[in-house]
Amino acid sequence: MKDVSFFQAPIIFMEPVSGGSRMSLEYLRRVYNSHSNPIWNTRRPSGLGTYTDTEVQKLREYVINRGGFIYILTHGNTDNAMKGTRKVLRELLPEHHLGFVPNDHPIYNSYYSLNGPLRFPLRMVGSAGHGIPLHFGPYSELQGITIDGRLAVLVDTEQMMHVIDGGVQKPFYGKFQNQNKILEEFAPHAVRQLINIVIYAITHGNISDYSNYVPETVLKDSGNKGPRKKAPIVTQKL
Repeated sequence: MKDVSFFQAPIIFMEPVSGGSRMSLEYLRRVYNSHSNPIWNTRRPSGLGTYTDTEVQKLREYVINRGGFIYILTHGNTDNAMKGTRKVLRELLPEHHLGFVPNDHPIYNSYYSLNGPLRFPLRMVGSAGHGIPLHFGPYSELQGITIDGRLAVLVDTEQMMHVIDGGVQKPFYGKFQNQNKILEEFAPHAVRQLINIVIYAITHGNISDYSNYVPETVLKDSGNKGPRKKAPIVTQKL
């Protein structure tokens, strides 16, 4: 947040750590294989620090007054999976409350036509009774905070960013190696949803206002009719 161009970024990405109690030995055994290495390359630390007063003021200025957009991803929608996110949002935006984002929200049609959030394809690996959870809670609508009629915070409880990461990094190995193929095949769909989120962020708020943006290709297509007076609908052409 010390970057001089902080207020010029139309979207920032956050992934709060769990913020819950320390991981139990039983949980460690379930998420680690026989070689004491995580089957998923990311190990989430326990505990969560707090923002300084200066950082809180800067983030509030970014979201409320500058029209910035915050994208947060979590490993599910259970109370424990959401604990870190709720703690962060209570510190930053205590007067605003999380609510469900309906499946017909404009964010799902800002570029690609989607019918709501995509579902994280891997909830658990391993056999029943001995499986290792990767995602917590049932599939449902995503959550967010709306400020002045604009979705300003989106909590992606289906963690599409990790689908994209996994499709590239191939985090599974050993007997779970075949799970990489699932992420690889699903990654293009996750990219479409992330593109929608980015397009929504840059076409709403006051940081990167593209509401009157006319693509160069459209200007060329206009021929002798002169430049178009109004930008085309973004789902049709960008």
